[in-house]
Amino acid sequence: MPIHPFKLGVLILIACEMAVAETSIRHVDFKNFDYAWSGPPGWSDRLEWQETSERRHVRLVHGRWQEDTEHEESGPRFSGLTLETVEFADVTGDGKEDAIVVLRFDTGGTQYSHYVYIYSFAAAKPKLLAYFHSGDRAYAGLYRVYGEHGQLVVELFDPEKRSGDCCSSAFVRARYRWHNGSFEAFGERELGTPKAPSRLPVTVFGTHM
Repeated sequence: MPIHPFKLGVLILIACEMAVAETSIRHVDFKNFDYAWSGPPGWSDRLEWQETSERRHVRLVHGRWQEDTEHEESGPRFSGLTLETVEFADVTGDGKEDAIVVLRFDTGGTQYSHYVYIYSFAAAKPKLLAYFHSGDRAYAGLYRVYGEHGQLVVELFDPEKRSGDCCSSAFVRARYRWHNGSFEAFGERELGTPKAPSRLPVTVFGTHM
């Protein structure tokens, strides 16, 4: 029995949508995902690119991974990684969307920092291009990261304008372009004024206020 032209068109549309979904970086479930991770970072006051060949991985489940540690202090104290944001933009200049995934690392105290992972999409799966670790809060902590004109833009809080360990009244913007398999800084760094003195207000338990 021949298929009605209208029904045939609907079936073709559904098939096309499924094909797009299976070949899109937006289809990846970054809340339940394995991430390369070298272990709890020491105190840092700068952006540090990490080795993509790192063999150790941790798996986020429902957007969170918790370290297997015990605290002597009473009360809940979270130590581990939490998925904070996922943004999509072309950061390699090839005209295709990449994913910028931000994970926050909480120490179990007031200190926290961020890991930023950049993924492309090839052979129907995400490919880790690079990832970095930011500094601690006012000491080059992450303010914003995004794609612009096929480039990666990273804004870190300026230690020179800090007020205590938590906050800074300025940020430093750096631009990176994808070249020969890595992100290379180029151009002059720019100073800016953030809308908030810290990326996220957190309690002593590492949770959002």
